[in-house]
Amino acid sequence: MNAKTLSILAAVFLALLGTFLVGMWTTYKEWWPWQKVAEAQTAWRSFRATGLFLQQDTYARRKADVPDERHVIHDAAAAMPGYWVINRFDGPTQTYHLDLLDEAGTVVNTRPIDYSRIKEGGSPGEFAHIATMLPDGSVLVVWDDAPGMARLDACGDPVWAKTDQIYHHSIERGVDGYWTWQSAIWNGGEDQRMIRFDPETGDILESIDLIDDVIAKSPADRLAMVIPEDYKFDRTIQYGDRADLFHPNDLEELMPEMAAAFPQFAAGDLLISNRNIDQLAVIDRKTGAVKWAQYGPWQHQHDADFQPDGTITVFSNNTDRFRSSIIQVDPKTGQARDLFEGTGLSFDSFIMGKHQHLRNGNWMITSTIQGRVMEVTPEGRIVREYNNILDDTYNTLVLYSEQLPPGYLTTVPQCAK
Repeated sequence: MNAKTLSILAAVFLALLGTFLVGMWTTYKEWWPWQKVAEAQTAWRSFRATGLFLQQDTYARRKADVPDERHVIHDAAAAMPGYWVINRFDGPTQTYHLDLLDEAGTVVNTRPIDYSRIKEGGSPGEFAHIATMLPDGSVLVVWDDAPGMARLDACGDPVWAKTDQIYHHSIERGVDGYWTWQSAIWNGGEDQRMIRFDPETGDILESIDLIDDVIAKSPADRLAMVIPEDYKFDRTIQYGDRADLFHPNDLEELMPEMAAAFPQFAAGDLLISNRNIDQLAVIDRKTGAVKWAQYGPWQHQHDADFQPDGTITVFSNNTDRFRSSIIQVDPKTGQARDLFEGTGLSFDSFIMGKHQHLRNGNWMITSTIQGRVMEVTPEGRIVREYNNILDDTYNTLVLYSEQLPPGYLTTVPQCAK
C-alpha cells in the first residue's frame, strides 16, 4: 500500500471519526440534527401504534383491567355527587379541550383551550397544563411552555388574557385571589415568583420572588432550599446542564378554616413543591422564612395539599418506579405513609398528576400519563372513573381534573355559538 492510499484511508477514517464525534455530541446536547432525528423516530413510533403522528408521552396503552368505556360508574351510591371537570388532550386533532361532565358522565359543556385565541400566531395545540373552573363556569388556564394565562368563557374565548410572562404548573384559590408560578424565561430555571392574581381581571396582586424574598433572606433559608453558600444564581439560563434547579410545580395558601390544624404555621402561609429536589416546604408569606421543609419519601412529586386533619398529602410520581402513589405526611413529626398501600389500587404517571380529597372522604386521582381519572374510597375501591379513550388500545393525556361539589356552580356553562 503506497503513501497516497494510506493518506486517503487516513482522511476517510478521520472524517468518519469526526462525524461520529459530532453525532455523539449533538445527541448528548440534544442539538440539531439529533433533535430532528429523535422527532422523526417519535412520530414513526406513534404512527405504528395509533395511526396518528403524536408527540412523545401523549398516549399510553390501557392496562388489561381498565375499562374500554370513556366513563364508568361502578358504585353510584358511594360516589361523590357533583360535576367533573376534565382537561384533556384530544389525539385526533392534537389540541386541548375542557369538558364538564354531570354525575351520569354526560358532557354538558366542552370548550377548546386554544392558545391561538389569546395570542396572535400562537399554536392551537399549545400544551395546556392547568384549567380550573370558576363558579360562573369560566376557567382559568396556564400554558406552562408558552407565555400566557387567561380566563376563558364557556366557548373558549378569552374574558381576559396575559402573554407577558410564563405562568405555570399550578392555579390554586387563596383568600383573596388565586396563586400560580411566574417566570420571565420558562417553567423551569431560577427565575421564579409566587404570584397572587385577581381572577376577574388577571391583575397581579402580590409577588414573592423565590431567590430574593426567600432564599436570600437568611443562611437557614438557603440551607433549607439546598443552596451552597457560594452558589451564584443565573436567572437567564434556559435549558442546559444546570438550568432546572427547583422546578416548582405547586403553590397553595393555608386557608383560615384549616389554620387551627397546623399550629406550627399561620393562615396565609404558602405550601410549595419543588420537584427536582423532592422537596415540600412551607413559606412564611410575610417574612419569606422557610418554616418547614422535607425531602421525600415522595419522588418527583406534584400537587401538594394541606388537609383538614393537619397533614399534607402529595402525588408522588415515583419516576422510574412504574407505580405512583399518594403520600400523606404529618409536618409536626415528619412521619409519612402511602395512603393506598395494601389496597391493590394501582396507577402510574411518571410526570404530572393530581389528587383531590372529596367531601365524602373519597379521593379523586388524576393519572395524567395514563389518561385516567378515578374516584376511589379510602380503602382504594374505584367507584367512578374516566378514560380519555383514543382507540381500542390507547388513552391520551388527562392534564388536570377536579370535582365540583353540589352548589359550586352558579350556572351550568353553555356556549351560545
